[in-house]
Amino acid sequence: MSIIDLIKGRKNIVYQESDGITLATHTINEFEDRTFTLKGLKNRYFGLSGQDILKHIQDELDSMLILYHYTTTAKKYTDRKGISQVEIKIVGNASTMNRYSPLDIEMEIKTKM
Repeated sequence: MSIIDLIKGRKNIVYQESDGITLATHTINEFEDRTFTLKGLKNRYFGLSGQDILKHIQDELDSMLILYHYTTTAKKYTDRKGISQVEIKIVGNASTMNRYSPLDIEMEIKTKM
């Protein structure tokens, strides 16, 4: 648990990490009845349903000219009000090394309150 999670009153924090984007799709399907926000590469989307967010993620990934290696991290927690929340981060690395590359991409997905 980080200090920020402690200050914000988050409980039952579960971190998951996986190669590829299958973790993101499974997590979005778990929270199917919720609305999401997506901070993509070009645009930001607010108030999307589970199916719409999956379409927008696929559109963002199909618009890439470079083949990336994707890593997905998901953080599930219960907020101060007792509502389950999730934060998903999809990171695409252009190189095989773990160094910074200006071609690397990142997308963030969060549930709306």
